[in-house]
Amino acid sequence: MSQVSIRTMRQGEGERVLDLLEGAFGFREIFARYMKRDPLLQPEDTLLALVDDTPISCVQIFTKRIRLRGETVPLGGIGSVATATSHRRQGLGSELLRRALGEMERRGMALALLFADLVGFYERLGFVSVPQRRRLLHRPPRLPDPPVDVRFRAFVPEDLPAVRDLYDEYSGSFEASTIRDPSYWEGQLGYAGNPDEHFRVAVRGGRVVAYARVIEIRGATAATEFGRAANAAADLAALLLALAPASRPLICPRPPDPELDEALERAGALLRPMRDPETLWRVLDRPALVQLSALPSTRGDEELLVALVGGPRALYWPSDRF
Repeated sequence: MSQVSIRTMRQGEGERVLDLLEGAFGFREIFARYMKRDPLLQPEDTLLALVDDTPISCVQIFTKRIRLRGETVPLGGIGSVATATSHRRQGLGSELLRRALGEMERRGMALALLFADLVGFYERLGFVSVPQRRRLLHRPPRLPDPPVDVRFRAFVPEDLPAVRDLYDEYSGSFEASTIRDPSYWEGQLGYAGNPDEHFRVAVRGGRVVAYARVIEIRGATAATEFGRAANAAADLAALLLALAPASRPLICPRPPDPELDEALERAGALLRPMRDPETLWRVLDRPALVQLSALPSTRGDEELLVALVGGPRALYWPSDRF
């Protein structure tokens, strides 16, 4: 029987790793976009188990930075967790995950994050499900007229500086929101979407005052991110309603934005809360997180995580998923 070896991916092995991911998930192009367009994803961020130099199991580490309590906190994302069917239930995925967590600790990352429906499996590795604030937005039978002097159109590359500014203005105060520099934005616009996204902006007086990004996923329509200027709650509400399907709700993150809530309700939207338990966090640098939380060091990881990333002002946008 051939022996299993474990190492990081080497230059030129990307297509074979994509073969493994396609075999496990039934699609390839989304993984390829991350590998080709994420400027922070390097070959050493892909951990592999191999037999005769053929990848049979894979885990990838995604480097992010988030805001917590006014500080920049390094975050390690876990993604592309896959094992070939012929080699499952041998502990390979668990071993790669343990090594990935150790590597993230070595790099000084304070938190690990992943998205999965196999909650129990990851809980055994120390992850904690911290449900994210989501809701279902049902558009009214008749859409209200958009605000005066506002028009909606597709995002174009020339809009990016304005959208970047809106993101920083709107999301900059949210706990757990991702810190993005220009290179991150360029990469994310290339790999976000599932596989495509509808990116629309609201323009008033020649200026972009709001934007929203929406994807189709598993037969549902979901907003992955949106933002607005300080005086544009009604503009963003109208844009979200315009993007919501007529026959089913729009799944939306719920930011700490009472003005947007009021604008949606005035426009006739029906808003229903929903629970999203598939976001799992893990403590890596406990002393640093205890200090940020200002909780006693005797508190458990779950209470620590809920305090830091589970509160009403916490929002990790789905567009930053991996």
